Amino acid sequence: MSPLSAQPPSSLVGLNRTALKQVLADIGVAEKEQNMRVRQIWSWLYVHGVQDIDKMTTLSGALRNQLAERHTLERLSISEKQVSEDGTRKYLFKLHDGHEIETVYIPEADRGTLCISSQVGCTLNCTFCHTGTMRLVRNL
Repeated sequence: MSPLSAQPPSSLVGLNRTALKQVLADIGVAEKEQNMRVRQIWSWLYVHGVQDIDKMTTLSGALRNQLAERHTLERLSISEKQVSEDGTRKYLFKLHDGHEIETVYIPEADRGTLCISSQVGCTLNCTFCHTGTMRLVRNL
């Protein structure tokens, strides 16, 4: 087993173009081809919304296999949604590893406040926030 394949797969979703180009460089895609491949992958992820690397049919089968060996297309899933009478919305998102994070939108007359988890768990122990009730596990 190569050192790269021993690492757990990481998601391509959320990577910027520079990071996608580095992914391609790491698996040996020729430099002159990288920009074109980044555009293709970007389109499959964010225009077409594919959830399976094998569906990226403008990429060669060999490249799709290389990407699938090291990466996934994992996205967050909503495990719970709550809406209060004042319009506040709380979303509990499940991560690929089973941990959960919370996002809260608080509407106001002239603006809104959005609280987004940047960690799994938290050290602040806020009682209104699900993430605050869990011990700190890791940064996102």
